Order: sequence, then structure tokens, then C-alpha cells
Amino acid sequence: MQYGVDISTYKRVENKRKELKIQGTPIRAVASLVIGFLLSRVLLSATIDMGIAPFGIAYLIGMKGERGKYTLLSLIGVIAGYLSIGGNLEGVASYCIGAVIITSYIEICKRFEVKGRDVVTFFLIFSVFIIYNMLINNKPIEVNFIFSLLKTLSIVPVKYMISYALRCMDELSSNYFFSTEEMISIGILICLLIAGIGNASIFNIHLRSILALATIAIFAYTGGAGLGAAIGVSMGFIIGITNNDIITAVTLYSLCGLIIGVFRETGRFFSSAAYSIIYFIIWMYSNTFNIYGGIEVLLSIVLFMFIPKFLIDSIYKEFNQDKKIEVINDNRINGVKGEFLDRLNSMKSILASLSNSIINLGENDILSLNNKGSAMVESLADRVCYNCELRQKCWDRNLHSTFEGFSELLSSCESKEIYLPKTLDKVCVKTTSLMKNAQEIVNNYTVNEALRTRLTEGRNIIANHMNNISDTMDGMIQDFQKDISICTEIDKLLRKAFNRSKIDYLDVFSYLDRRGRMKIKVITTSSNSERYCVKNIIPVINTLVKVPVSIANNGVMIDPETGESTIIIEETPKYHMMSYVASKPKEGETAIGDSHSFSNNNDGTYITIISDGMGSGEEASSESSLAVDLIQKFIESGFSEKTAINTINSVMAMKFNEDEKFTTMDLGVVDLYTGDVEFIKIGGVVSFIKRGEEIKVVKSNTLPFGILDDVDYSSEKLKLKHGDIIISISDGVLDIDKNNIGSYYWLLEYLEYADTNPAALANDILEKAIALSGGKVKDDMTVLVSKLYSIY
Repeated sequence: MQYGVDISTYKRVENKRKELKIQGTPIRAVASLVIGFLLSRVLLSATIDMGIAPFGIAYLIGMKGERGKYTLLSLIGVIAGYLSIGGNLEGVASYCIGAVIITSYIEICKRFEVKGRDVVTFFLIFSVFIIYNMLINNKPIEVNFIFSLLKTLSIVPVKYMISYALRCMDELSSNYFFSTEEMISIGILICLLIAGIGNASIFNIHLRSILALATIAIFAYTGGAGLGAAIGVSMGFIIGITNNDIITAVTLYSLCGLIIGVFRETGRFFSSAAYSIIYFIIWMYSNTFNIYGGIEVLLSIVLFMFIPKFLIDSIYKEFNQDKKIEVINDNRINGVKGEFLDRLNSMKSILASLSNSIINLGENDILSLNNKGSAMVESLADRVCYNCELRQKCWDRNLHSTFEGFSELLSSCESKEIYLPKTLDKVCVKTTSLMKNAQEIVNNYTVNEALRTRLTEGRNIIANHMNNISDTMDGMIQDFQKDISICTEIDKLLRKAFNRSKIDYLDVFSYLDRRGRMKIKVITTSSNSERYCVKNIIPVINTLVKVPVSIANNGVMIDPETGESTIIIEETPKYHMMSYVASKPKEGETAIGDSHSFSNNNDGTYITIISDGMGSGEEASSESSLAVDLIQKFIESGFSEKTAINTINSVMAMKFNEDEKFTTMDLGVVDLYTGDVEFIKIGGVVSFIKRGEEIKVVKSNTLPFGILDDVDYSSEKLKLKHGDIIISISDGVLDIDKNNIGSYYWLLEYLEYADTNPAALANDILEKAIALSGGKVKDDMTVLVSKLYSIY
């Protein structure tokens, strides 16, 4: 950069464009209009001539926050509602005038940010009522005062009730946990809206009754008998006041909420049928109930039955406390999981960036190598020519020929055929010094180049391993993203069943693992928890879940500090597997280079592993046992086979010594619930599945661990049946004929009529291989035989 250069500055220009903000949505606007219309139509009739309608004005006063944006629409709806019941409401004009005045005052208060407006608001309402009665009605002042005061006072509690319910409704479709009072307040507001429909009817069948019963049924079915009965009583009281028949309405609606709530576990059809039966039994012994009411009940049940399931589920998530807690907990768990995954993704990106940076360092080495010739010529000239009298003649007048001569001399030293070029021999007076320094520079360069090459190779190895680790982390992230489903309903049923059976337990937790299989964690204080579980707990669970269960492989875990026992109970696998191994080290070796393993996993799978460390003896044994140990621990920890293989490939590539001895892997993963098996081979030889006299051959043509940066493996999935036998071998079993190495046809023929006992079959194959190789074990031999048994 040049100092003193005049660089023009700039100013950040702000964007003057105004943002267009859409306040609210059309749905909320229409809802505000409809709510105002229906609430204002609710008429509380104490007598035929006297009635009050406080709900419309109370709604206008109680609107706050987002709903305050739709004040004008709400006012229009309220006035329209009051006018629609003008024939039954005395002084309807006073309500309309009061609504306009109150709305205007509230808007003024918003503009000037006036606080404590409620007292003035109710005073204005009282003033409108008393002035209207004084001007229009010819009643005594005392009567007007009392009647106006009663109408104003009736608005006060209704305002707070509606305001509270509206705030609660704003929390819908969120993670807010509703209390019982809040759910009932929302229900009361819905009851008021339904009551605002009025006495609209078709053939004496009232639409309000049908909607009221259907609404109560929804609350009872999603929130339980308690919430359903509470909403039923509220609905009956509100509608009863409007039609002067409180007792009948409360009985009809509360009974609906109670019955459907009690029978909700049986489903919508049977819970509705139960209420219908109870209703018609009461109808037979009552003079109040009639045929039209029965038709309304039936139509409400039909409406309830045809409500879409997704809508029922949405309401269930909002008003069922257990479900709401489950949703909130899931969101919290997902939040923690997301934070953890974000950090893992960041770490993965960092590793990938580091890998690219290290590789770019190697590209810089290539650029420096392109300039090595010029640098060596300059170094040689500095050593020999700096005090020579002919320097000006050689480097000024004959620059090109001198440079070419120096380059040719250095090249001859690199090729070990040292000679002095003719262009230099004729003119140079320091030939001896020139030859000596040229050879010394080339020797130094050779040593430095060797070090540079080793450094570059090391950087590339580290870069490749870091890239592999980044890819492995990607697989781990995908594994971690697989959800584990919590079974809240099963927990509730288990607790009820345990309590009925008087089972001693502290806690129960049920969930579905990554493979979709149910697991139940039971915490008890029993000192002999395993025996207690088998005798008392498992029979209860078997009766309840209708699938056979058993204690998981890890059995019972006892906390030594608290003495509490944790028992993991899982679905009993359909299959059981037994494995036997026969092996023999190479003749003259004390240690076998092959390693093996077989075991049950916690996820209901059974794994068999054979690893052949190339070569023999302790070194090969160390390499193969490391691969087996790592793959087993990864799979047991819940990682996928691919993630485990990629990780082990990176680790093994770094661990192998300078002789580059590699190791193979023959992995079999059997799902003990379905009988599915997956063979994963990394440089492994063939495997066999024996089903009676039928033999299935599983082939592979892959490279061992550590040869490639990206592991080369083959995978084949098959279905097993009861009695199937899996035979896995190392390459030493097949390498018995130097002229036909790797041929397995002798073993294929032998297996057709061989023994089906796993232990005997493993020993027989080993003995047969030794016999065919002339009684000598030319390479490590391992035979792993596994047999599948069906339990139920």
C-alpha cells in the first residue's frame, strides 16, 4: 500500500424507502367484527319487560393490545348486534350511543397515553344511561338512577371477565400452559358467543342448542370430565338466563360434558352414544325434555363426529394438560438438541476449513518449487562470482549463456553425472570452486527437499484425517437427530395398573427408541429388584401392552447411594442367536492375528465380527483387535454402522506402522425382532448362510481398512428364518491351495450336509481346512458360526 495517497471517503446512505407493515390479518379483523356482534346480542332477562345487554360495551372496553387495532370494526359489530335485538332490549339507543362515546374516549386515551381510564369510562357509561332515561323515559329520577347504576355495575365484572378471556385466547397456538381457570374463562367466552346466536331455529330445532352441545362435547373430549362439566354448567347458566330456563339448560349441558368426559377414552363414537343413552333415559322420566331436544342432541353428536381429526388434535394439544406438558417438554428438549447440533455443525465446519487450509499449504509448496531453479543459480553465483574480476563480463554481457550454463551444471549434479558445461569451461576462471559449490548446493537441496516432502505428506495425512473426522461428525449429527418418542399415555396406564396391583415403584418412564421399539424404565426401592420385576412387574406390563416384554440386556442398575434400582424393560425379541468360534494361529506363532466378537446390543440387534490383521503374530493381533473393539463400542453406543466404519478407518490409518499392514472387517448385524441381517464387508472374504441343504453365498470385493481415505465397503441385506446358520471365516480358511487361493467351493459342498450344531460345525470346518492344507496351518484361521432360534 502507498502511504500519502488521497483515498476518497464515502458516506453510508440510509435507505429512505418506507417499509410497508400490514397490521394484523383479515381473519383477526373479521373475528373482531363477529365477536362484537354476537356478544352484544346476549340479553340477560330478569323479567319479560326488563333486560340488560352488558357484553357488547364490556367487549369494547376490554379490547387491548393487537385487538385494539380493530376498534372500528368491533364498534360496527357491537352496534349491529344491539340493533338486531332492539325489539327485546329497552333503551337500545343508549347502548349504541354509549358504545360510540366509549370507543371515542378510548381512542383519545391511546393517542395521548392517558392512564387509569377505567373510572372515567364507567362514569361516561353511567352518564349516557341516566341522561337517556331522563330524556326518553318518563320515570322518576330515583328509578332512573338505580336502573342506570345497575346496568353500569353489570358491565364492570363482565369487562374484566371478557378481557381476561381475550388475553388467554391470544396465547393459543403457543407453548403457554393454561391453568384450569384460564381454560374455563375461554370456555365462558365461547359460551357467550354461542348464546349470541339467539333463538334462530328451523322447524323448532334451535341452532344455538346444537352448537352448544357440540362445543361442550369438544371441550369434554379434549380436556376431560372436569373441564367438560365446568363448560357445561357455564353454557347452561348463560343460555338459561337468556331463555328463563336455567335448571333445564344446566342439567342438559353439564350432563353432556360429564358423560363424554368420563367415556372419552373409548373414542368419540362410544362417548357420544353413552350421552345419547343417558339423555333419552332422562327424557322418559321428565316432562321438560321434548322430541325437538332429542333431535338437537342427535344433530350435535353428528356434528361432533364429523369434526376433522386434525382440529380435534389441535384443541387437544391446547386444553389437555398432560399433552400440553408433553409438547412443552418436547420443545425444550428439541431446543437443547438444536443448540447442541449447532455447535457440532460449527465444529464440523471448522474441521473442514482447517483441512482445506492445510491442503492449500501444499499448493504453496508447489509454487515455491517452480522457483527453485532460479534460487539455486543465484545461490551458486553469490558463492563463486561475488569477488570475481570477470563478473561483469559474464553476468552483464553474457547473462543468458551464463545462466544456462549454471542451470546445466546444477542439473548434472542432481543426476549424479557431474560435468562442466562448455560455455562455462571456456570463460570461467574458478571452475574448481564452481564444481564444489554446485555439488554442495545440490546436496543441501536434496536433504531439504526430503524434509519438505515428508512435511507435505504429513500435512496431507492430517488434512485427510481431519476431513474424515468432519464427515464422521456429520454422520453422528444425523444419528443424533433421530427422535426418541415419549409415550405419555402408556405411562398413565402403567401407573394406574401398578397402583391397582399394589406394586412398589417410584417412577415409570416409557419411550420408543430410534428403531421404534418400546422401552419402559421402572425405578423401585426393592433390594431384589430383578426377581421382584420378573414376578410382579412384567406380568402386569404383559397384560397391558399386549406384547411380550422382558428385562433388557443391561439388566438392573442399582444406585449405591440411594439404594434405588432402575430396570429397563423392553419388547422381547422374536429371535435368539447363539455363536461359537474355532480358531488356530499360524504355525510357529503363539498369537493369532485374527480377532472376533459376538454380542447382543441394547437396540435389539446381534453383531458378529471377524477382523483379520494382515500378517500374523502379535502385531497383526493388535491391529485387528483394535478394529474389533472400536466397531463394537461405536455400535453399542447407538451410532450407525457407516458412522462407526468411517471413524475407525480414520483412526486405523493413523495407527498403522511404516510397513503399512492393514486389517479387514467382516461384520454381521442381525435384527432380533425381524430376522433381517446386514453383511458389511471391508476386505473380508465370503460368508455363508445355511438353511437346511440350501447354501447362500455372500461375496465381497473391497479393500481393507486404512488403504483409502474414504473407506471401501460392501453391504448386503437378507432375511433370516428360524434355524438359519451364518458362517463367517477369515481368509486363512480358504488359502489352503497355493494354486487356487481364495476358492470356496470345497467349503460350499461341505456345508450342504454338515452338522447343524454351531459348536460342532465351527470345529469341523477348522479341522477340514487344516486337513486340506496338509496338516499345516499356513495362515491364521478363524471360523465363527451363529445360529438363529425363534422364541415365539
